[in-house]
Amino acid sequence: MLHKKLIYIVLIVSFIACSSKNPGMNKDEIVRTLDEQAMQHETAVKAASAAMPEVTEDYTPPAGIKYRAKIETVGVKTLNVQAALKNVRSMKVSELGTLRIHRTGALVPMGGSLISVDEGYLLNSYQGIYLLDKDFKLIKQLFKNDVEFQRNGKRFFFQLNALLQSVYYNATHKRVQGAYTAYKHERNSSRTFLAFLPWDVLTAATEPLIEKDITNSVPLQGNLGHRVLFKFTTEGFMRGIPYSSRFYTNGLKGDTLCYFDPTHLPDYAPSGRSGSVRSGEPWNIYDYQGKTRIRLAYDNTLYQLENASTLKAIYRLDFGSLQRAVGQKVIGGSNVDDFYFVDQWLETDRYLFIRLTKGYDSPNARKAKSVSLYSLIYDKISGNFFSLPHEADKVELDFPCFPADGEQNVSFYPKGAVGNILFTCLDAMNMKDKYPDALKGQDVPDDELIVLTIE
Repeated sequence: MLHKKLIYIVLIVSFIACSSKNPGMNKDEIVRTLDEQAMQHETAVKAASAAMPEVTEDYTPPAGIKYRAKIETVGVKTLNVQAALKNVRSMKVSELGTLRIHRTGALVPMGGSLISVDEGYLLNSYQGIYLLDKDFKLIKQLFKNDVEFQRNGKRFFFQLNALLQSVYYNATHKRVQGAYTAYKHERNSSRTFLAFLPWDVLTAATEPLIEKDITNSVPLQGNLGHRVLFKFTTEGFMRGIPYSSRFYTNGLKGDTLCYFDPTHLPDYAPSGRSGSVRSGEPWNIYDYQGKTRIRLAYDNTLYQLENASTLKAIYRLDFGSLQRAVGQKVIGGSNVDDFYFVDQWLETDRYLFIRLTKGYDSPNARKAKSVSLYSLIYDKISGNFFSLPHEADKVELDFPCFPADGEQNVSFYPKGAVGNILFTCLDAMNMKDKYPDALKGQDVPDDELIVLTIE
């Protein structure tokens, strides 16, 4: 196996480096010691992956649902959206914290999500998984996806042949988990399985791992399409039903733990020629202080998954007399110009960052200025809920952001949060275009990923 070979290589190099400290050891003693250390390492790996589910390819999860759903609403914090839209105030970058610009050294122009690990951060992108240090500098690529990628100026062209998505770091068992999908383009089909990659194998490998290196996996029934709710949790994973606000929690073997329908809203699957597949509103899901938090599409409540069978309402948006978008109207192709959508929801210990649109957001809608974009901020300490002002001289329509101040002279709005660090990613080409002075005098490849953080 790959990791066993790597163990011996590392140990042999270690003994060569230390041989002067053990001049009395003969060849047999060195070999015996190598065997003992290799066995100790194997034992540690087995212990770290003791909870790895062992299933065969033809495994069928048991029928039935194990638990009855419980939804707790006592203590939910209500946020008045109408009042926040009227309470417009400016907030500069320096009021959030210190802005830092990080050259990663990773040629990942499309960016990705960040996950905190002991060594620094995992960067999960279309091209694979990368390990960054605590200063967001590339250490190595850990896993490589099968993606055909081309770039023409600011436009990207790519074909996904096989992709590890919904990446999750299991700190308890020291492994990376992901849903691996292999696409069969000639048949317009795909297959998906849950992949489990031991951390020591990923970090010790001299080359990025690929599909053939996935030795521990569990088949996943059905496929994960675009914008389908799926996320690993401490007890397994959660998976949504497409075009609905319903979802299941599952164990890692696929057994169904619980079924949730917190909104009781009707499904909104396209039907016939009158249907539309425009996405309209995403769901928002993230980990906060060790718990998974989720806001379902077209729902106003953010829940926390307490365990596999319990949801606890944390925040609720009150739109008052404002019209709220619903899935059936969006998919049905109705006019939604006066309806509000929730676009983004981020959270740190101090703030909530919520983006709304009035009307359906699209490139054409922005060009025609038929959509309105809002950035709402909730300060948990002061209780102030307000919206950021729009830039008066902005040529292209965009969400309001925090205006630049200080030495960096860079405006900012977070695309993600890892712990209490807010971040946004963009490639060097866009960075140079948007903020010409930020990388001035530096020889930076256009495809290099730049990470902006607020700490």
